[in-house]
Amino acid sequence: MEPGFVPGPANGREMIEFGTALVHEGKHFETAHLGGGPAAARLEAKAGKILVTDGPFAETKDQVGGYSLIRADGRAEAIEIAKRFPHAKWGPVEVREILFFDDV
Repeated sequence: MEPGFVPGPANGREMIEFGTALVHEGKHFETAHLGGGPAAARLEAKAGKILVTDGPFAETKDQVGGYSLIRADGRAEAIEIAKRFPHAKWGPVEVREILFFDDV
């Protein structure tokens, strides 16, 4: 979020209304806030063993607060939807492609 911005109840309602509109458009898949704790854990295979490292892993200024999964007909549509996200008014919105198992 932008430095100094503190989201209020109106921001939450705006996000809920936007999500409801995406559901009606048939584009919404899932939205959730990420929990505040405990810290994330990263698992890596090394020398045949699973190594667990406690986070956080991103710089404080880059923490992710939540996510929304949508179904879009390509990158251009995903970006157009992201531009409409209320959160885009007060902080960054990142667009990434994910592959759903039913798309394989």
